[in-house]
Order: sequence, then structure tokens, then C-alpha cells
Amino acid sequence: GINAEYGVAWSPCGRKIATASFDSTTCIWELKGDQWELETTLEGHENEVKSVAWSRDGDYLASCSRDKSVWIWDVMEDGEYECASVLQVHTQDVKRVMWHPTEPALLSVSYDDTIRVFREFADDWECTETLSGHSSTVWSLSFNKTGDKFVTCSDDRTLRVWCRDQDKYSCKSSICGFHPRPIYDVAWGSRYVATAGGDNGIK
Repeated sequence: GINAEYGVAWSPCGRKIATASFDSTTCIWELKGDQWELETTLEGHENEVKSVAWSRDGDYLASCSRDKSVWIWDVMEDGEYECASVLQVHTQDVKRVMWHPTEPALLSVSYDDTIRVFREFADDWECTETLSGHSSTVWSLSFNKTGDKFVTCSDDRTLRVWCRDQDKYSCKSSICGFHPRPIYDVAWGSRYVATAGGDNGIK
């Protein structure tokens, strides 16, 4: 079977799955015939891996961990994976990573209450923005279809909508009062934003 204690992500081609595991590894599974086979195991994180995400073109795989780091892996044509960058800018547990839907940019959210934006410069990845506003752990995020906006959810029981203005993101609205307990996940659909909270409620 496939162990995915914390997270799972489909590759864009639809024939591979990346899993985030409690044992600090990221496993890549490939569909061969009607069976899933372990292609490779990526090691490097020092604590459990919380989230994994493929870039839209499948050229990169990102992972984040309780060890406060974000890793970006180059996906090679021969099925090998090479570490492209280890990003250690968060000061606490990193909860989720997500790629921009149309651009080569990666976002992460953390127990340190911030959102970080990473972009590639001169064959390395750098943190280009640190977004603050939530007063407690940021659990998750979700982009709209075009990627000019995204929404975050937090332990502070709020949603924040971030919009891009001249290549920088800023918070345009804060939404509260719908969940009496922390909001753990959020998904931006075609018409609505859905949330899941610690109150066992879905809004």
C-alpha cells in the first residue's frame, strides 16, 4: 500500500503520486499497468514531511516539513530527482506548500503565522515576499483560477484574501465569524470558497 500520513499529490501527467510521510521522507509512486510501484524515496528532511506539491509543468516537486524547511526538487527526464534548493526562512513548522497555477512561483504557510513566496533567480530559489497578517498558525491556502488572488486560513479563525498589485501580494480583505474554532483547510472553486474548521463544520 501507499503510506501518506500527511499529504498526497498527483503529478500533472496523472501517472505518479508523491506522498508526505511521518518518517521524514517523500515517496514517489508510479502507476505501471494496474499496480502502483515505489519509484524512489526522497530523503533530507529532519522531521515529518507535512505537504508535497508538483509544479504545473511537472518540472519541480516541493515538500515542507516540521523541520521548518521547504525543499524544491528538480524532476529529471530519466526519473531521477535532484535537490534544487533548501529554503530555511520559516521560523516554525511549515504546514503547506502550493505552486502558483500559471507561474513558476511557490508559496508556503507556517506555524510562524506567515506566508512566504519563492521565485527562481540565477538557478537558485529565493524568498521574494513575506506576508503577515494572521495572528496565529496559517494552515492552508488556495489560488483562484488565474492566480491573481489567493486565500489563506488560520488558527486565528479568519480567512484572508490576498491580491497581487504590481507584482506584490497584499491582503485586501479579512473574513471572520463563520467558524468558532480554527480553520484548517480552504479551497477556492469556480464560484465559491469552501472551508473546513475545527468545529466539524464546512462552510
